[in-house]
Amino acid sequence: MPFDALTIHFLAKEMKKELVNSRIGKIFQPEKERVIIEVFHPFPRRELKLLFSVHPRFYRTHLLTGKTVNPAQPPAFCMLLRKHLQGGRITGLEQPEWERIIIFRIEAYQPDRGLTTFSLVFEAMGPSSNLILLDQQGTILDALKRAPERPDHPRILMPGNAYLPPPAPARYHPGNITFTDWERIWQLSPPTAKVATVLTRELFGLSPALLQEILHRADVSPEATVNMMEAEAVNRLFTSLTALEEMKRKDPEPSPAYLYLNDQGNPVDCFPYQPTHLPATQLLPAPGLSDALEGSLHRSEEEAHFRRQAERLLKVLAKAKSKAQKKLLKQQREQEEAEDAETFRLFGELITVHLSRIKRGQKELCAENYYQEGEQVLIPLNPALDPVENAQYYYKKYSKAKKGQAQIEKRLKDTLMELAYYDSLETALQQTASPGELNEIELEMLEAGLLQEKKQPLQNTRTPSPQHPAVFKVEGWEILVGRNNKQNDRLTMKLASPGDLWLHTQKIPGSHVLIRSQGRTVPPEVLLAAANLAVYFSKARGSTKVPVDYTEKRYVRKPTGAPPGFVLYDRFQTLIIDPDELLLQKLGVK
Repeated sequence: MPFDALTIHFLAKEMKKELVNSRIGKIFQPEKERVIIEVFHPFPRRELKLLFSVHPRFYRTHLLTGKTVNPAQPPAFCMLLRKHLQGGRITGLEQPEWERIIIFRIEAYQPDRGLTTFSLVFEAMGPSSNLILLDQQGTILDALKRAPERPDHPRILMPGNAYLPPPAPARYHPGNITFTDWERIWQLSPPTAKVATVLTRELFGLSPALLQEILHRADVSPEATVNMMEAEAVNRLFTSLTALEEMKRKDPEPSPAYLYLNDQGNPVDCFPYQPTHLPATQLLPAPGLSDALEGSLHRSEEEAHFRRQAERLLKVLAKAKSKAQKKLLKQQREQEEAEDAETFRLFGELITVHLSRIKRGQKELCAENYYQEGEQVLIPLNPALDPVENAQYYYKKYSKAKKGQAQIEKRLKDTLMELAYYDSLETALQQTASPGELNEIELEMLEAGLLQEKKQPLQNTRTPSPQHPAVFKVEGWEILVGRNNKQNDRLTMKLASPGDLWLHTQKIPGSHVLIRSQGRTVPPEVLLAAANLAVYFSKARGSTKVPVDYTEKRYVRKPTGAPPGFVLYDRFQTLIIDPDELLLQKLGVK
């Protein structure tokens, strides 16, 4: 991810045009490593959002267009920013020469000091990325990541200390290196050292992607070593390197921005120039660098966060499933014992009949079963009990088993329903496609008691509206698909009409699918498309010969107290489906 000094130069130039003279409004910190500042620009009138992320991998700053959430309890750093910067005016943006730093100058009125200039310093330094607020004298008011003094880290980032920029990792950058310096570097470098390694060691402000571009434009192999560099190649490489400084000086308007797409066509990277070391067919021009960063780095972080959240919920669910499965095994053993109730009664009767034959200390009794002529029964005895106590022992077991049999069957049924519910949640989590759907599943798990922690209420925000089922169109017919249990309930019990056709994979967790038929006869091709969707959005995805039941919605009911998504249905017919990938592609399923 090339958030390097060249990218920062063009980004600062772009944001300067958008942000200078804008007023700071709301400031919030939705996550530990992310701060968002809302600003208002008077002319032309526009509202903007400025994002700072100090994530170790996805560190960046840019303008943001997506929705954000304001937590009810702002962290201390967020409160400090509000105290000093809210209502202030952004007066300028600066980047120290070839440094991965942007300094935002902000003028704000302070009751005790009048008009004061603050500096908000964003350092894009990988795992050491930071956001630091300075007062007018350059003293640190606070940092998003505080750093007390340590022997291995002498730079102090604590309130009350003078701000010192991070030490330069090398002596040269593309703007200050001379050809004499360049020649000396190659003369003193080990012959077997890689050229890319030498450039990384001797120059700063360059990302691995920018190094690749420099080497490619100079026609130097990434695997080349110092002893392979002839004088002409050294000259080409110097020209390619210093051309970056020339690129900055030319200051094109508007600055170029390109998205790099992976093989699936998703943006995964961006550049402030057209990279020649990447296939041109996988490059897409972007309206601006902020747009490109939001479409690549920001999108990648959101997806990574989405995956982490889904994995966390899956772990919680796996633990609950394991507990329920152990409970099921115990109940099945109890059921087996309950089914032996008549055997316990028989043992008690036979012991009572043959009391005179039994002596204390005897371990078993062999007696004829008078219910089955000729059958001999071997009865285990407790040698510590007398004959009467042994008979009472089996009568008590019989009584307990008989009384508990109905309760055990009910508990067993409840546990099987619980496991089926967990399977439906697991399927929904594995197939969820958006943060909104994931939040809906998390809320459902919270309501079901699977999550202990409660979400903090949102401040100044409305309750999130429920996610709508997915909609597909086939031959003018509308097909609706629930993507999780809450959507399934909403689709089947609220949105559906009695005459609509309802589909579900037979005894397999999955989505409720509805054809808006309202009693009309559904064409075979529409029914087939709906059945394919039912298989795709189920645990049977990727399987063949999958049974799909369908019936009118009027024959679908939800038992009282049943978990979300659970229904019973009758008067159904069944289709056996081999999923049709081409049909799913035509429907727009990815």
